[in-house]
Amino acid sequence: MNFQIIEIKDNEFQRLSNLVSDKFGIKLPVDKRIMFQSRFQSRLRELGMDSFKAYCDFIFKPENTAAELSKMIDLVSTNKTDFFREKEHFDLIYNRFLPELIDEKKKGVRQLVNCWSAGCSNGQEAFSLAITLEEYKLKTKALVDYQILGTDVSESVLNIARSGIYPFSEIGMIPQEYWKKYVLKSKDQKNPRIKIIQSIQSKIEFKYSNLVDNNYSISRMFHFIFIRNTLIYFDRENQYKILMKVIDRLLPGGYLFIGHSESLINLNLPIRIVSPSVYQKISNEE
Repeated sequence: MNFQIIEIKDNEFQRLSNLVSDKFGIKLPVDKRIMFQSRFQSRLRELGMDSFKAYCDFIFKPENTAAELSKMIDLVSTNKTDFFREKEHFDLIYNRFLPELIDEKKKGVRQLVNCWSAGCSNGQEAFSLAITLEEYKLKTKALVDYQILGTDVSESVLNIARSGIYPFSEIGMIPQEYWKKYVLKSKDQKNPRIKIIQSIQSKIEFKYSNLVDNNYSISRMFHFIFIRNTLIYFDRENQYKILMKVIDRLLPGGYLFIGHSESLINLNLPIRIVSPSVYQKISNEE
């Protein structure tokens, strides 16, 4: 069935993009107008609307705003992720950072490693991190345990993360040696899927968190924080504010991971680079 394109006027795009910026810190410049228009076609039809003016009238009613913002963020954010994306980060944790961390502790003392996947999307990054830590624990027999927090602003991707279920096509991104250990395969030939095993899922908590909020409802401190391929959505001012709040939850000597396409140049943060897109928090004594 062919539908007529519902066009968005400049003032309507400005109102909606300002709302996204105010609530989520995500900038939508004018050159994103056509993309925005395209992504919202099905949502407008789902609501029975034939204009973006009607949508503006709807979303700016106080009784509708909160619920609709949850739908809106799903449409404006990309949520692109893969298992073991930028695998060198996980290799660094396994081969360098974990041995350094564990060696600092006295023998016989169990170490709890805390990790945060900020902007975790559908959970593949958090599961990749859990598998990396589990492998280290099993192969080195180190007295180490771990907990992982995954946060995002999109409830729809968080629900996928909580289920641990993905299309079968995603298995190719997981190193083959991990398939039998950590992945269950469905028998449904029409809709083949994979599921991360429960013992790995139990190590991860997925919850809602908006990075531009003034305060995060996160009390614990972390050894590793991943905020990869997320900063690109924000302007420099918001990047700095977000990173200062995130780094505040990083233990001195802990590690911050960003995406390879992102840059922290001239942000004057209390961290030092240790590897491409990997930073270490400077301790108070330094």
